[in-house]
Amino acid sequence: MNAYLLLKTIHASCAVLSGTGFVVRFAWMLRASPRLGARFVRVAPHVIDTALLASAIALAWISGAVPLRDDWLTAKIAGLLAYIVIGSVALRRGRTRAGRACAGAVAIAIFAWIVSVALTKSPWGLLARLA
Repeated sequence: MNAYLLLKTIHASCAVLSGTGFVVRFAWMLRASPRLGARFVRVAPHVIDTALLASAIALAWISGAVPLRDDWLTAKIAGLLAYIVIGSVALRRGRTRAGRACAGAVAIAIFAWIVSVALTKSPWGLLARLA
């Protein structure tokens, strides 16, 4: 397996783990589960997301993709920033359970859009098929 395919596999695997982890933690937050306080639950997302980001940077380097030149990559980065901010509102910073629930739903939708941008290499993601 060449380096690109290995990095792509690592990146995709980390994306699945990251998204699944967010959904699980979001569900636990809505239920006020004590599991959210577990050390593994607090540390694992940082490890996974670091590997996700490192593999993304390496993939961009190998493939020659450049933000601001490649619209789809720029869209992914903008989406990632929005996902981080809104996801933090959903899991920690939201003042009410309803506000957190709304932020969580939006964060999940943004994550899905980021994945669709990655799969289509279009800044519109799957929405490009509607045009």
